[in-house]
Amino acid sequence: MRKYPSFCLRQKSPPAGRVSGWAGKAVHVLGKALILCWCAFTVALIGWVVLASFTPTRDIFQNDLLAAGLDLSGYEVVMERYHIMDYFLNSVLYTVCACAGLIVFCAPAAFVMTKFVFRGRRLFQTLFSVALGLPGVMILAPLYMMLVRANLHNFRGTLILVYLCTGIAATTVYLMGFFATVPMTVFESGLIDGCSHITSFYRLILPLAKPGIVTITIFNFIGYWNEYIWALVFSGKQANRTLAVALQTLVTSMQTTGNYQGLFAGVVIVFVPTVIIYVLLSKQIMSGATAGAVKG
Repeated sequence: MRKYPSFCLRQKSPPAGRVSGWAGKAVHVLGKALILCWCAFTVALIGWVVLASFTPTRDIFQNDLLAAGLDLSGYEVVMERYHIMDYFLNSVLYTVCACAGLIVFCAPAAFVMTKFVFRGRRLFQTLFSVALGLPGVMILAPLYMMLVRANLHNFRGTLILVYLCTGIAATTVYLMGFFATVPMTVFESGLIDGCSHITSFYRLILPLAKPGIVTITIFNFIGYWNEYIWALVFSGKQANRTLAVALQTLVTSMQTTGNYQGLFAGVVIVFVPTVIIYVLLSKQIMSGATAGAVKG
């Protein structure tokens, strides 16, 4: 019978920081219980707000939700009197254009800085990384003065331009982690078959980074949809304002008039799109974020 050295037969101890035995099981159960409690609390809050949006203000203060059935007067008020759907369409326009533009500009930039060697490559990578640590408030006033001098502060596309400028660094650095593991031979095979550099990138390379592109697009969408400061400063005209800015005006007005049903109706209109997107694409978000962390 073959004999093995004694060190091969020793049972390996668990890695440092990992709890084993009954203590590990207790920590595992406690963690699951805390997560379930947090999820139940969040769902209860969202559900209460949704039900309150269909309940008259009088019944809300008496905690009799839906006592008189579904009441749509709150939604009628915010749509007809406050024109909330106009701001909803503005938010859709700004967010979709900004997210699409970021992919168009940042995906090629991330691929070039990852796969090609050129003078200044390290400098550009460092500048993108440094830009991630700069607070947006620092460039708010200078950017506003530049747009005022260019007479673009009341232009509808100004906010899209601002979103593009402020999101380029994060989107590019995130996508660089995905392009780092894409084989360069795929790109070169397209060139051999007669494709141009642009065609080879968009037809062969870009589909391989689809998980990362979808994930960063969802993150950008949620961030821009709920963004308030930039939209407040750079949407000068009332007709150009986003849903988040309109919601703040709506909250102030509803608190003054005491129409809390309309207030909750406006809140529901704001957060329902992001909740739907996150619920439908939650698996894609988690798989894309995990893959980006490993590839980076």
